[in-house]
Amino acid sequence: MPEYLDIVDEKDKVIGKDTRENVHDRLQIHRDVHVLVINSKGEVLLQKRSMKKGDYPGYFDSSVGEHVLSGESYKEAAIRGTREELGFEPEELIEIVGYDSFSDRQRTRRRVFICHSDGPFKFNRDEVDSVSFVPVDDIVKRLKASEMKVTKGFTLTLKEYMRYQS
Repeated sequence: MPEYLDIVDEKDKVIGKDTRENVHDRLQIHRDVHVLVINSKGEVLLQKRSMKKGDYPGYFDSSVGEHVLSGESYKEAAIRGTREELGFEPEELIEIVGYDSFSDRQRTRRRVFICHSDGPFKFNRDEVDSVSFVPVDDIVKRLKASEMKVTKGFTLTLKEYMRYQS
């Protein structure tokens, strides 16, 4: 069954809907969310994307990344994505920022949420190979040393999270 996404304009107003495949093929603006799960030590949960994924297989990414389905709110998508990808429903989601993530592959209006949990997590093996908590300083050091492959979207989300923290 195809997944339908809302197509939005520059002001985030819904102007139509289409299948995920068509939205991506036509580079139409649509919505997505990233969720960063933070543990009691202040570390960020990273997911290592499944090698089965078409985009960025084996790369590290935000704790949760999810398209907002047609008719769904950003927050509803964040809750659904956390449940589907990590096996839990966050007690509280805090929206920290919204930004545009436009590339030659897709054009999204992204909202970033944080939630707090120490686990355990029951992640979807079709989506995620592994998860691990990593201190933000370690992520930054590993990125500067080119020791970690991360998605472009996570790089943007990490910058926004660090700006939120300061």
